[in-house]
Amino acid sequence: MIPNLERAVIEVVGSCNYSCQMCPQTTGRDKEFLTKMPLDLFEKILEQLPGNPVINLEGSGEPTLAKDLSRYVEACTKRDLKSYMYCNGSRLNGKFMRDVIDAGLSLVRFSCIGYNAEKYKEWMSEDNFELIKSNVKETISYIKETGSDCKVASYHLILDDNNIEEEIELYRENFIELVGTTGYIWKMHNWSGNYEPVYVRKNSDVRETCGRPFAPEITVRAGGIDGKHGAVTSCCQTLGPPNEKKSVLGHLEDSTLEEIWNGAKYDELRDAHTTRQFDKVDYCKSCDFLNGDKTVLAWSNDNGATDNHMLGTNFSLSEYKI
Repeated sequence: MIPNLERAVIEVVGSCNYSCQMCPQTTGRDKEFLTKMPLDLFEKILEQLPGNPVINLEGSGEPTLAKDLSRYVEACTKRDLKSYMYCNGSRLNGKFMRDVIDAGLSLVRFSCIGYNAEKYKEWMSEDNFELIKSNVKETISYIKETGSDCKVASYHLILDDNNIEEEIELYRENFIELVGTTGYIWKMHNWSGNYEPVYVRKNSDVRETCGRPFAPEITVRAGGIDGKHGAVTSCCQTLGPPNEKKSVLGHLEDSTLEEIWNGAKYDELRDAHTTRQFDKVDYCKSCDFLNGDKTVLAWSNDNGATDNHMLGTNFSLSEYKI
């Protein structure tokens, strides 16, 4: 049986309107994954989820590219499921933003990589630093105006591992405290080995499981292999070639969640993590989530934030590091 889930990452759109240099989308994601999740399949997946998980609407693509995004939020709301959205925020304004908030969105997190306009354009490929700040303020203002319970957060990355404290202060002064978000500043990661960041996470002598194969969460891509939709992947980190296809454990278009959860591919993944034979799994063997760096969260004004905790959940991945 599938345990009660606390988080389900269900990607609405697999493509993106940005070309951020710290994201494998920039070098090209397989076309089969650059699609939109059909709404009827999205609702079918929601009906299969045990427990009362928070629904993340992004995965790796940009959810605001879906013109009918509010319908996906409504599908969650009518099932009493919280919906979270991580986005670049460039399209989140005006009527589109209001419709999404009115549909019952529980949290929106804006990604802002770059602590000023110059660095933002360098890392996120668009000259939108001021636009994003404006959209955040407009969203917060509308939430207050309507009495919505939606929370607003922001996501940032350290760009120079030798300049962490100064970058934290710049993010706080130029964005987080200026617009009023709950901010999270992280170190970079290597997307399951698909991307080589500008610095490498510290290694421990022995690699250990990240805990994800055993945690009460599921990751579903909008697209999949051979034109299918609803690919269940090992985790949210296997973005782009060569590892995204390799990490597909089944498709919810033609299989049930229970069949995939208890299937041979999922069992093989769990066995490799149980026995620490990570080199047997192509999409795990080079992942820096295995190497033991304990300080990947550089700063947050959320007192409950920790390295191994996902927003909206009560569990920590450290509980599943067997």
